[in-house]
Amino acid sequence: MSTISIRQIIKDAGGAEVIASTIVRLGGDISKDAVYKWTKTGIPDRHWPVIIALTEHGPAELYEANCAARSVPTELILNLIEAAE
Repeated sequence: MSTISIRQIIKDAGGAEVIASTIVRLGGDISKDAVYKWTKTGIPDRHWPVIIALTEHGPAELYEANCAARSVPTELILNLIEAAE
């Protein structure tokens, strides 16, 4: 089973505009552009309930997608270790 991407989760939720407007309607403060940044930073935990409500993705999938979005490429890690030695 492959990890779903943040980009796909945003798409499944109806897009960044839908996510942002839903969060704002519920009293939050977020822009569409901030939602797009999630592809690099991961989905903040405080927004998971909205994403879960808008999609069929659960906490385990969101966690895995966040880990993948936030991960440092293996090649970079190996280069840093090699440079430190």
